[in-house]
Amino acid sequence: MPTTIDLRRPFDFSVTPIAIVGGIFAALTVIILLMVLYSVITNWSKAEKEVEEVEEQVVFVKPDLTKLKATYIAKLNEIEEKYNQDKTKIRPAYEGMSKVVREFVYKATGTEVDKFTLAEISNTEFAGLTKLVGEYYQPEFDKISEGDVRASLEKSRRLVAEWN
Repeated sequence: MPTTIDLRRPFDFSVTPIAIVGGIFAALTVIILLMVLYSVITNWSKAEKEVEEVEEQVVFVKPDLTKLKATYIAKLNEIEEKYNQDKTKIRPAYEGMSKVVREFVYKATGTEVDKFTLAEISNTEFAGLTKLVGEYYQPEFDKISEGDVRASLEKSRRLVAEWN
């Protein structure tokens, strides 16, 4: 029984699918190489640009306390004038006093007590400010604001005037 096998010639099939797959592999290889090259160049240029950054230290310059005191006593007087126009505005008066004395101490010392809570202020060396701001808290934050605005204004003025 004779068996015959007809073999195909080596390139008798279509070359198009092989060319497409080869082209895709070549394109992927080029893309991967470009990505690696890009990341190496980027990291290299960042390494060159990294310069030791020095934090800018703000140097506190002590202001002229006489002028500063006069400015903040005038602000307290404005709060009193607004309160005298409408004696029901207790909360805004205490909020204003708190803002003014905190801002004054910040400008006078450079310590950012204008952003501190009462607990943070109590950890500073400003005992008079701690006591005064503590006095402001109840009228400032209670549902019903009650307080002696004139006495608190007088204490605030005294704190500003006696600051050294």
